[in-house]
Amino acid sequence: MRLQVQKYHPENAAEWNAFVKQSVNGSFLLERDFMDYHQERFEDHSLMLYLEGQLMCCIPAHVKAGVFYSHRGLSYAGLVISAAAVSIIDRIVDALLEYVNGCAFAKAELQLPPVAYQRINKEIAAVLQYKGFISNRKLHNQSVALDQEIQVSPKKSIRYRNGKYEGLRIEVSNDFKSFWEEVLLPQLAARYHSKPVHSLAEIELLASRFPENIVQYNVYREDALLAGITFFIKGEIVKSQYTASSPEGLKTDAVAYVYMEAMKEFKEKGCSIMDYGPVNEKGGSVNKGLQRFKKQLGCQEEIWERWEFDQNI
Repeated sequence: MRLQVQKYHPENAAEWNAFVKQSVNGSFLLERDFMDYHQERFEDHSLMLYLEGQLMCCIPAHVKAGVFYSHRGLSYAGLVISAAAVSIIDRIVDALLEYVNGCAFAKAELQLPPVAYQRINKEIAAVLQYKGFISNRKLHNQSVALDQEIQVSPKKSIRYRNGKYEGLRIEVSNDFKSFWEEVLLPQLAARYHSKPVHSLAEIELLASRFPENIVQYNVYREDALLAGITFFIKGEIVKSQYTASSPEGLKTDAVAYVYMEAMKEFKEKGCSIMDYGPVNEKGGSVNKGLQRFKKQLGCQEEIWERWEFDQNI
């Protein structure tokens, strides 16, 4: 039987969300309540693939200038598959390429989640490569396996012993305002001339929709906010989405303190991976200082690739 490819429509939202929740490699980022918060910026062209009436795969996507993109408004998307679809990944890719060709899209691009999240992503990448996809971007992603012994460098842990962390306290909440306005926005502007992807209003909206998945860790000394990390919790995967320190927080290495304390907490809760994100600059080069900082906190590196199929090659 052939796979049937159907373009997503808003009336499919409940079916889409239910599928993502039980999929092999999906997360709350791929549910429509998350995806659609910035829907006005993208021409959605998400796909749903069925076999004999059973939904086997969802592909969060949009189109722009004749190119089919695995949704660039998300950190990743790719092929979200059910357990029943694991054995037919090659057929799913064939069906996608047939659809892309039938729509006369010039290119198709897929950004899978990191392999560290789920080994099936390595199998999907291998099929993509076999079918003619090529890697058009490589990121140096960093993560810590929380289900193993965490190897923090003595250069970081010594601060527990030399008094640098004395008097620090961490508050965990869904209150993002103080971190955004006092630390994140001014530090990104001063150091990188940039802004966070999510505005304060957007992160508050998303956290209201996913209060168990989006949490804020802030570290204080007395009443002074020194640093914070916004975590996205995706099942057993914890992703540090935003990280920033005040000038005083930089002096005390407050971000490292939050990371080390959070790793202990999430490890106790049964999480398996803490994803620290890539260490690449906008042009693709590696930020050596950031890479060193994350490795000192126990990170292992994965080359995280984005895949492209060009009809003209």
